[in-house]
Amino acid sequence: MLNPELLKTILPPTVYTSVICNLDEAQLQEIRVRAGMPVCVTYRGREYCLTRGGVSDDPSLALFATAEDVKVIVVAASEHSVYAYNDDINRGFITVSGGVRIGVCGETVYDRGSLVTVKNYSSVNIRIPHEITGCSSNIMSDIVANHCKALIVSPPGAGKTTMLRDIARSLSDDSPHFNVLIADERCELACVSGGVPGMNVGMRTDVISGSTKAHAFECAVRSMRPDVIITDEIFGQADIEIIREAIGCGISVIASAHADGPETLMRRRFIREAAEERLFERYYFLSGDFGDGHIAAVCDAGLTPADV
Repeated sequence: MLNPELLKTILPPTVYTSVICNLDEAQLQEIRVRAGMPVCVTYRGREYCLTRGGVSDDPSLALFATAEDVKVIVVAASEHSVYAYNDDINRGFITVSGGVRIGVCGETVYDRGSLVTVKNYSSVNIRIPHEITGCSSNIMSDIVANHCKALIVSPPGAGKTTMLRDIARSLSDDSPHFNVLIADERCELACVSGGVPGMNVGMRTDVISGSTKAHAFECAVRSMRPDVIITDEIFGQADIEIIREAIGCGISVIASAHADGPETLMRRRFIREAAEERLFERYYFLSGDFGDGHIAAVCDAGLTPADV
């Protein structure tokens, strides 16, 4: 969950003061800081401008950020050693304590076709992780009945990672029990700090943080003997190959992907191939609002509508 002290170390003082004094931290999803632009927040499911007194739809009332504000955030999030975080920044993000992920934009520098670094930071997006115990309860029996081979699908920011956390907790703690391994590539799913998960992902859950999916899956198959591997945001043919190998070894996989519905999802070639191979037995499409209606649609292994 959100650590106010963490925000104090990375945010400009005026932004930090407004967030802490005026907003319900449990309802805060994103803080966007762009050089020369109003500071914006996603709050209670809507985007607003951040003001000294709270939030508003009027940009003229907003706190404005400078290029120096953006730089200060990146440097502070990098623990004042940007060089040590260079590889993460080159991939577009920094993950800090508590699983807070900070997306970073700026000017890319290439040398002989390879990305060397990012400079002149222009904007950051601070994404706040959330834990909603029980948000997966409506689909857990269906997931288990379909051999724990599932893809959680929604547009960005609709709760895929939060859903995956709760699925891990439920598979690990509830009956029937499973050994779960989380391949936490961006360190935001289990939010491990000092070796201890910052989120409740279950007593029978192991976590490999900060590695590539390929490394995490290889370690899982060779040494950890999970029943289920859970990983976030598959993207491209390489991830499908990794999942195919794990399933071929008798390990179930639950993952997530970006799309706003079955039709959009099927436009992605690697997903079409997964559906043709029936790698996933269930596809769960999320709406933007947690609650009874959070599961907008369910599809079977061939991506045709299914009842739950």
